[in-house]
Amino acid sequence: MKKIVAQISFSLLVLTAMFADAVENSIIPIMETFECIENLPSKKFTKNHFSEITHALEKKDEKIRLVTYNMLFNLYDHNLDEENRWPNRLPRIVELINEMQPDIISTQELYPTQVQDLVSLVGDDFSFFPGPKDKDGESYGIFYRTDRFELLSSKINYPLTIVQLKDLKTDKIIHIFNTHMPFSDIEKRESHAHKIYQIIEPIAKETAVIFTGDLNTFPGRLDLAGLPFYDGDYIHRILSKGSLKNSHERSLLGHFGPISTFTNNNSTTSTKPFQGTGTPGIILDYIYVSEKVTVLTHAVELGTVEGHFPSDHMPVLIDFLID
Repeated sequence: MKKIVAQISFSLLVLTAMFADAVENSIIPIMETFECIENLPSKKFTKNHFSEITHALEKKDEKIRLVTYNMLFNLYDHNLDEENRWPNRLPRIVELINEMQPDIISTQELYPTQVQDLVSLVGDDFSFFPGPKDKDGESYGIFYRTDRFELLSSKINYPLTIVQLKDLKTDKIIHIFNTHMPFSDIEKRESHAHKIYQIIEPIAKETAVIFTGDLNTFPGRLDLAGLPFYDGDYIHRILSKGSLKNSHERSLLGHFGPISTFTNNNSTTSTKPFQGTGTPGIILDYIYVSEKVTVLTHAVELGTVEGHFPSDHMPVLIDFLID
């Protein structure tokens, strides 16, 4: 399969000047504070747990930051308030990326004109592998920082975008898998979960693997009648029955930020986006890791730019080490 790797950059200087210090409520400073061993309350961890944390943080200069981010398509911008349409959200997304300083970004809901807009910010910081295009044009691609990684391979195995990267700092290798599961077709979502497990498991048993995506799943909470589906726990069992585990569960320093990823107003009945930090427990976006990945921190970035969310989803991120 022909590899389509478009050079793209988030050379953020252009838009940083427009929105200098404009990110509010960012979780990044808190994460980074507690990634310093001297700031940790050691007596609140068991001795063995704290020993694991200490050992991992001794290699903190090797850490990699990965973000998975549904950036919201622009197909129905006419249904949104002007402030939440793509031309106004694009600089916010760029500013939030600048705040997070990721090494790898898995994306969902980027459509051709949106990718072109990001390409218009080109420099040399990132390369982008676009992955498969759905029939309506969406690609769920992967950005990786060119000064940190060498691309060893890239391919599409529907419903996955796959890149194999070599860390130039450590010479270690990581496989990144990214997807966007369908929302309304619950049976197709389960089918995708089984296929994803079959594709990833043989690789995850042997090497460092990260699987990311907007899974569009809701927890098995039948007491919350307003939820559209209850398949989330079942899908999680399919994906994690082998070598992959939810990075939230594997994080040595736990989780930072809201326990939700959609920007509704903290209600199980309201689905209107851009209103708040979501309903606790409603997580659509996930990062899974194999045993050869040590997760330092897991977070949902709740930052806004001049009071506005950049997308209807909040980014999920981890800092990790390749073992």
